[in-house]
Amino acid sequence: MYSSSNHTGILLAPNAFKGSLDAFEVCSYLAAGLADPRYTLYPLPAGDGGDGTAAILAYYLKATPVQLEAQDPIGRFHKTTYYRIGDLALIELASICGLKHLKESEYNVYQAHTAGLGRAINHAQENGVRRIWLCVGGSASIDGGSGALQEMGLQLFKSSDHYSNHILEIESINPHDLKEKFKDIAFTVLCDVDTPLCGPQGAAALFGPQKGASAKQISLLDQKLKNYASLLSAYSTKEVSGIKYGGAAGGIAAAFAALLNAELVSGSAYYLHYSGFNKLLSHCAWVITGEGHLDKQSLYGKIPGVIAKICKQNKVNLLAVCGSAESGIEDFNRIFELVSYAPSTTEAILHPELYFPAICQEIKNYLLACPPS
Repeated sequence: MYSSSNHTGILLAPNAFKGSLDAFEVCSYLAAGLADPRYTLYPLPAGDGGDGTAAILAYYLKATPVQLEAQDPIGRFHKTTYYRIGDLALIELASICGLKHLKESEYNVYQAHTAGLGRAINHAQENGVRRIWLCVGGSASIDGGSGALQEMGLQLFKSSDHYSNHILEIESINPHDLKEKFKDIAFTVLCDVDTPLCGPQGAAALFGPQKGASAKQISLLDQKLKNYASLLSAYSTKEVSGIKYGGAAGGIAAAFAALLNAELVSGSAYYLHYSGFNKLLSHCAWVITGEGHLDKQSLYGKIPGVIAKICKQNKVNLLAVCGSAESGIEDFNRIFELVSYAPSTTEAILHPELYFPAICQEIKNYLLACPPS
């Protein structure tokens, strides 16, 4: 149902609230709290390549779940899911071996790895898939995808075997078996950041801190990623260390591009295309987006920033709902924070459902006071 002249159209396009709610749940709470005969609501849960993106794309594509067991970032097997429609598999790193599987005390960039992702890819390939979309945000590791690729058939030759993060000890590689096994598979990597593999804007420097890495560890990992890039470059025509999106998921994007000719793309762009976002936008006066913590990084490649740019281009009003927000963000008409109502950030994360009714009432009051321009 589209909005009529008597109804204000509102497009609900939130990202997941990491560690708290998936995008479907955020949409559900917003839709319930904003229900009003004056509004026509269009729930369109969002994903940018990070947590929950595979399930979101599966929803729009009508793909079905496939269950298997795979390793988490520190090698523990658990039940997980990818999605399939025809010869296409949608596989998400975060749900298999992402940071969300670890307690903060378990963060360890020298041991965290991506072998579980490789196991899921093997499962898909062995069951007749010919196209694989990898959603790679939310990783716990900075292993350049070496764990996944070894599981898939890449031979690694290491100086020792002290670390599960292979890039710390890799001396050479042989990708012959890997390339032969996957020669008929087309890989697309959906990225939530467009940073390169190495350097001050690379995988270790930008995302090491949130994975528990110290300054000393970040420096060493960046050095090891540069060495890894030179090994990959020997088997690729691509400029591995500086390739756009290459630093996504601890460098896994660059490695898949180099050895498997994967196409690296914006996860947000795939969401916008397959959800029909732009078509619905033409029927709406307002858009509501958001994520768990809204900061300046949210504006670069992630869903809130991508939607903000589109709304500005189309002169559509934009609101953000989040758990908490960094100060100084000016890309939205207004930002609504759960922590404004919860007694603490922890409480907002653990029980967000208690605070959505108040947030939604505040949004409705705002909409009444500020009719769309």
